Amino acid sequence: MKAFWTTLRLMFLAYFRDRTSVFWGIVFPLLLMGLIGLAFGRTNTIAYSVAFVDPGGGLLAKGLRQGLEQVPIFKVIDERSESEAVAALRAGKRTLVVVPPLAEGEVRVFFDQTRMQDSQVALTIFQRFVAEANLRIAGVTPIVRLHTEGLVGPRQVRFFDFLLPGILALTVMQTGLLGVTEVLTTLRQRLILKRVLATPVPPLMFLGGLTARYAATILVQLSIIVAVAIFIFHATISGSVLTLIGLALFGTFVAVGLGFAISTLASTPESANLLGSVFHFPMMFLAGTLWPREFMPAFMQPLIQALPLTPLVDAMRGVAARGETLTPYLPGLLYLGLWGVVAFAITARRFRWE
Repeated sequence: MKAFWTTLRLMFLAYFRDRTSVFWGIVFPLLLMGLIGLAFGRTNTIAYSVAFVDPGGGLLAKGLRQGLEQVPIFKVIDERSESEAVAALRAGKRTLVVVPPLAEGEVRVFFDQTRMQDSQVALTIFQRFVAEANLRIAGVTPIVRLHTEGLVGPRQVRFFDFLLPGILALTVMQTGLLGVTEVLTTLRQRLILKRVLATPVPPLMFLGGLTARYAATILVQLSIIVAVAIFIFHATISGSVLTLIGLALFGTFVAVGLGFAISTLASTPESANLLGSVFHFPMMFLAGTLWPREFMPAFMQPLIQALPLTPLVDAMRGVAARGETLTPYLPGLLYLGLWGVVAFAITARRFRWE
């Protein structure tokens, strides 16, 4: 058992001395999450900027101005002149330009025809506001009143909440798969694996320590990624953290097994990296790690469903983003575990120490 812990400690220290491994295991997932999140994960809060031009400071204009401020999705901006307001509208900085009359009369509203979707929504809201204002000014009591009641539905999943589990699953697969293939092939090429056979260290203890090193490394990586996602990108985890840890360890078992199996097919670190990349990169972009896999064409869905990373992404996203249990994902996790069993079976048959 001492040999196991010695191997684990040495391999763990060697990992953090390797800047390349640290970059691909920690820095790269954080960069990926930050860039994709900043590009696509902006807040979904809707707000329309409304330029308000007061021609004379009359009571009608003042009342209209105060009423517009009560509309939650309107951001009212006072403009000094109609020409400046229209110029801001043409530049895309305003959604509507509102010019009230000096006394009774028409309220002139300008909108951008090139942004019809935003303009139509804002115009519809403004028209309802004007109709309600006319009823109140005329002293008309509405016959039909609207009663609204809010109900608690499923928690809204922000983009960073969606993205974080995919990054975690991707990191598990990337570290276990690519890391193992390169390390084992390098150790074999340098005859280090052959020398292990000449030591009192049982070979299985050595391989067990190597596997535990990847499990510990992955947990450290995921802890850093989660901390950055929560404190910098304001992501949230709705489900059980212990369940996520269990999924990460289960995914590590499969990823390390795949790495062991691929290393038996390669004779050099370069060829091992190539084989690992051929297996890894389709999963990176197709398994739903960075965007919903429903975005992909229908004819690719069977291939996506067959990838070993897909069930891990689904399970981690269900737990982290939606707070679900593992019950709906057990068939997929069983399929993922089958990949691990087959990978270790291939390793047991083909593994070479020299």
